[in-house]
Amino acid sequence: MSAAISGSIERDVLECPICMDPLQPPVYQCAVGHAICSSCHASLTNKDMCHTCSATGGYNRCNALDKILESFRVPCTNTKYGCTAESHYHEADEHKKSCPHTPCFCPEPDCVFAGSTVALLAHLTGDHMWPSTELRYNLKLTVDVQEGIHALHNRDAGLLFLMKFTPVPPFGHATSVLCVDPHATATEEAECKFRCHLSSSNTDIGWQKTSDFQVRSTNLSEGLLAPEDGGYSFVAPNTTSITVSIAKIMRDKRGNEIRLKRLRQSLLPYAIAT
Repeated sequence: MSAAISGSIERDVLECPICMDPLQPPVYQCAVGHAICSSCHASLTNKDMCHTCSATGGYNRCNALDKILESFRVPCTNTKYGCTAESHYHEADEHKKSCPHTPCFCPEPDCVFAGSTVALLAHLTGDHMWPSTELRYNLKLTVDVQEGIHALHNRDAGLLFLMKFTPVPPFGHATSVLCVDPHATATEEAECKFRCHLSSSNTDIGWQKTSDFQVRSTNLSEGLLAPEDGGYSFVAPNTTSITVSIAKIMRDKRGNEIRLKRLRQSLLPYAIAT
């Protein structure tokens, strides 16, 4: 019966000295013991000489290190936010990219709360009393226009969308929309994942306006994005409600957005925010 052993190990011991990526089976080593990953071994033009020490004799499989790597597991970096997963060292980054406990941050001034989108929604609605409504993609939703922020949440995806209403007298209210995504990186923020359609009308003055735009994603680590930084503003003059629908963006192999012909608005069912 085997027993587990705990301890620490230097990070560079578990990384390939050529590509600096985490080692994963199968691992190859020279006669002296310098190890490299299988990808780098395959790309070497001279496999008879060690890349590190120039020892001759070629590389051979290192079964002992393979076994160590297969048994060595590391806890998720989001342990303090509730994640209990442990991964092989070479799989830790992949887990982190989709970990449901990756934190987002409260955008309220002087608030230091951080947690998953589920925890953040509970915090915003419970501690800061923000109104919230469940959102279903591609379906129209009517939201009351009130100064402040209205949270829209999708139960299946675990994402949040924040609609901020800012008074701009005498024109009415400016509306900005952001997606709160814990996995939004600087690159992902530049490539939007969602498209929003807003519409509003005022029958008293015979006014109607619609707008369609891509929604920026952020984990709110720097607070709310300003309109000029991607938090789009839609100005609706003196109206009590605004209609919103959000759809996922589909992209081709080149990363270009695939635009489908928009369904007639009369075919999209309404859901009234309460």
